[in-house]
Amino acid sequence: MSQVLHRGVMVPLALATGLWGNVTMAQDVVENGFGELSCLVEPGRQATLSSQVPGVIDGIQVEPGDQVEAGDTLFTLKRDVELASVALERARSDYAERRVQRNQRMIERGMLSESERDEIDTELRLARMQVNLANSRLEQMTHRAPFAGLVTQRLAEEGEYIDATPVLELVQLDPLRVEAVMPLTVYGAISVGDRLTVELLAPSKRSVSAEVQRVDRVIDASSGTFAVGMTLENPAGEIPAGINCRLALPD
Repeated sequence: MSQVLHRGVMVPLALATGLWGNVTMAQDVVENGFGELSCLVEPGRQATLSSQVPGVIDGIQVEPGDQVEAGDTLFTLKRDVELASVALERARSDYAERRVQRNQRMIERGMLSESERDEIDTELRLARMQVNLANSRLEQMTHRAPFAGLVTQRLAEEGEYIDATPVLELVQLDPLRVEAVMPLTVYGAISVGDRLTVELLAPSKRSVSAEVQRVDRVIDASSGTFAVGMTLENPAGEIPAGINCRLALPD
């Protein structure tokens, strides 16, 4: 491997190149106060949605490009068996309630033994629990949005059997997340809660304010850098995710 002399020491050329790259970046930052650094605007959250239970897709209620709110129905599985199970358990629960009502006068007069009363009450409680269980299984057939966002991809179709198969991609566009990699020279100058100016590049081309949410406490020794994460409010959805930006650090 080729080598160069760095401060009187022979070091590999690749390592020397990395060192000079870090020095150059640090010098640029120092010469401009702290200067400007490149950053990236990303979705606040991103999820690949699938089903928690296997089944056949009965309907997909959204398309790519649709905006959804948290709790909106996204897709459903065929649920004929689950609907029948709910009806059956409700019938059993209704019977248990009628049995309690028929025996209520005898219970009030103390004409039933403790074991008989316990049997009747337990039957009713178990029947109600079975109804709740059947309803929970039915609810698993309906899949809702875990957060408000934009549907970006449809990965399955109606009539398809799925078992942990990706169905939809959902991203959150408010707030957005801004990620930046900063040189070691500015470590300690930025804290959680600070607000920094972010210059958005094409297609937005404007300056906005972002709040620092995370400052990594682990330095990348190979590059002499650390990561900072910021939150960028985007209530009108005007700022797209995936664009480049520049971060203006305070002097």
